[in-house]
Amino acid sequence: MIKESIFRIGFHPLGIGLYLFDYKPEFRDSWGQGRQFGFMADEVETVLPEAVSHHADGYKMVNYALLG
Repeated sequence: MIKESIFRIGFHPLGIGLYLFDYKPEFRDSWGQGRQFGFMADEVETVLPEAVSHHADGYKMVNYALLG
């Protein structure tokens, strides 16, 4: 897992969680600095698998445009 300090703060209408999280230090240059807001790809994949793909480094990523 590349995320840490994960806290669910709500739900998307699709029933998946909305989260605050940080990327682990070794991933911050590639994935983002500071506190992030978003989804967990594993949850998104259960309700909208087409919104999840694999990054070149092998980790799953969410296409937020498909979540509306």
